[in-house]
Amino acid sequence: MIAEGGVDSITHRRVAERAGIPLGSTTYYFDSREHLLREAFARYIESTRRELESDLAVYPIDTRADLVAAMLRWVRREFEDQTLLKAEYEMILYASRDAEIARALAEWDASMSAILATHLARLGVARPEVAAQVLLHFVRGFEVTGLSVAADADERGLAASLERLSVALIGSIPA
Repeated sequence: MIAEGGVDSITHRRVAERAGIPLGSTTYYFDSREHLLREAFARYIESTRRELESDLAVYPIDTRADLVAAMLRWVRREFEDQTLLKAEYEMILYASRDAEIARALAEWDASMSAILATHLARLGVARPEVAAQVLLHFVRGFEVTGLSVAADADERGLAASLERLSVALIGSIPA
């Protein structure tokens, strides 16, 4: 619903109608629209973190090529169904008006960066925390561009850009 109409389209009544449940169910568990939005975003954050950890367990980052492949997998997953990606960016925008969402977003960014930094440190990257943040922000910029032009992700262009960025950030780790 957030992807379709933005955060402002969310009401208890609309959520109950979409879910096919009585209105009282949403108001019983969520005392406000903001509470409902915060809980939904918290679930999204947790599922995204679990997906990243699962992906890295199956496909560890042992080389620079592994890093580029991992980043491409994450972007590809985001663009397979842009519904969640659109909702994510709506919530990022909403964070500027809601301190709790802003805090959750900051914690999510820190968590995602820490997970990636752990793998970068294993590669011998001198400043893995900084490199992880730059890579994640780069991907976010790519996502915003992809959403704003309503086009599929240019995976070859992204791969080439990620390769150049990884060389600049990481340097001489194995390709």
